[in-house]
Amino acid sequence: MIKYLKQYQFYITLFLFILIPVIAIDTSTRSPRDYRFYDRGIISLTSPVQGSLTWALEKIASGFENYIYLWHTHQDNLALLDENRKLLNSIANLREIQQENIRLKKLLQFEETFKLETVVARVIAKDVSSEFRSIRINRGEDSGIKRNMAVLTDEGIVGRVLRTTPKTSDIVTVLDLYSAVDAIVERSRARGVIEGLTDDTCQLKYALRTDDIKPGDFLISSGLGGIFPKGVPVGTVSKVNRQPYGITQEVEVKPSVDFSKLEEVLVVKNGGIE
Repeated sequence: MIKYLKQYQFYITLFLFILIPVIAIDTSTRSPRDYRFYDRGIISLTSPVQGSLTWALEKIASGFENYIYLWHTHQDNLALLDENRKLLNSIANLREIQQENIRLKKLLQFEETFKLETVVARVIAKDVSSEFRSIRINRGEDSGIKRNMAVLTDEGIVGRVLRTTPKTSDIVTVLDLYSAVDAIVERSRARGVIEGLTDDTCQLKYALRTDDIKPGDFLISSGLGGIFPKGVPVGTVSKVNRQPYGITQEVEVKPSVDFSKLEEVLVVKNGGIE
């Protein structure tokens, strides 16, 4: 028997493949008759396969739908991230423009207070050497800037123009060792010359030992020399060292200008000399 099954297994298999659809069609009829015995056998054999196939197809379809959904979600997330980045950049730009407008408004008010003819310039570079403490601005001879013109901000004196090109100017700041600004103590009217000392400190030189100078005293420009307008803030006395002997006293001054945050300046055109 087994020998014949093996010999004719191809024909038997073919017959079953032909028989199953016929029986399936027969069992799917809308006739109200009961299932025959072979109907029940075929259904018993095919129903697990049908169930497995249905489950597999549903899983494949569900997985494919989830993949498509996740792919679209990923694309939407990328688009949202890009839009969010652009919005953050726009907000940052608007804040920067707002801060710049505030600074320029203060400069304009300062200019009107002292009735100065000035050129607004932007700081584009700073000298990092230990010997010179200077900055470079983006205005030069083409804007009417000349040597020794005073450079200010709404906070006070920055320095003076050292040299120029058609498009840029180098400014020696009050922090430089070779800077010299004639200043007076607003409270006692004591006088001295502001020179650079360190990267963030100046000194008031030539102040007499008998002059009334105390920490916290406010210094303003005296107007002597024809470069800096009178009454512009220079700094605040931070330390006084008065020896019991000698002619002068040592006075350290903190500049009124915060050079670490300096971005825009005013170049005074009606105060410089050649």
